[in-house]
Amino acid sequence: MKRLKKFWQENSVLLVLFLILIACLIAIGIVVFTYFVGDSHSKYGDRLEGIEEHPFDKSMQEDIINKLKEEEVISDVKIDVSGKSIYITITYTPKTTLVEAQSKAIDSLDIIDEDVINFYDIEYLIEAEDTESTEGFKMMGSHNVSGTGGIVWNNNTVFKESEEKE
Repeated sequence: MKRLKKFWQENSVLLVLFLILIACLIAIGIVVFTYFVGDSHSKYGDRLEGIEEHPFDKSMQEDIINKLKEEEVISDVKIDVSGKSIYITITYTPKTTLVEAQSKAIDSLDIIDEDVINFYDIEYLIEAEDTESTEGFKMMGSHNVSGTGGIVWNNNTVFKESEEKE
């Protein structure tokens, strides 16, 4: 008992600091586990709440693909769904112009169910090979749930530098 009392008197400050350090490490561990590791079973966490009420199944995808392929300027359509995003890749015939391709993509919003449009973000990738008479293109567009209602296209047009500098 005397040894314990002597040890406490000599090292009481260090022991109290050590206990505070242990308590802080336990608190940090609990916070890290709770907020960063979490207990979610999905890689999306709770971002997909309500997705069961707005299904976008394979039959709906096939209907959209078949209706789009009826257009003579469309050669291939591919649809991928990831979370609350729908990725539609439309390949056009080489003779198609960019303006015509964009208008066909905008018209495809009429084919998609209104419930799906109001819940999912829709990303478009439109592309066509170039020929001797037309330039090919590859462009992305986006229709967001909280957006204006249309498709917003990116402008990644490559401009050729003029040979004459003024």
